[in-house]
Amino acid sequence: MFLYDSLAGSRGLSTIQISRQHPLGLAGARVAAEAIAQDMCENYQLDCEWADEEETELRFRGSGVHGSLILDEENLQLDVHLGLMLLPVRSVLEQEILDYVDNRLPCPKRV
Repeated sequence: MFLYDSLAGSRGLSTIQISRQHPLGLAGARVAAEAIAQDMCENYQLDCEWADEEETELRFRGSGVHGSLILDEENLQLDVHLGLMLLPVRSVLEQEILDYVDNRLPCPKRV
């Protein structure tokens, strides 16, 4: 008997990953992450919280979506995991996220 995980092949489709270098330093990146969290809470009804005491990983969760924003002195990594209902609009959501990051954060280079 073979077991088939129908989502195993689509994990790449259900995840949006964005990496950027930033000139903010860790303290500035935390401030930017707080602003992002505020926007996500207000505009998309997502719950956001810091996952660690150092405030380097911001986790978010909402209806059909969850993910994290991981910060360090020079980089940020955004991982967004979409539920099945959001897969049909993945490309639209990815473009909106890219535009948001490019327009709201001073991130000169893509990693």
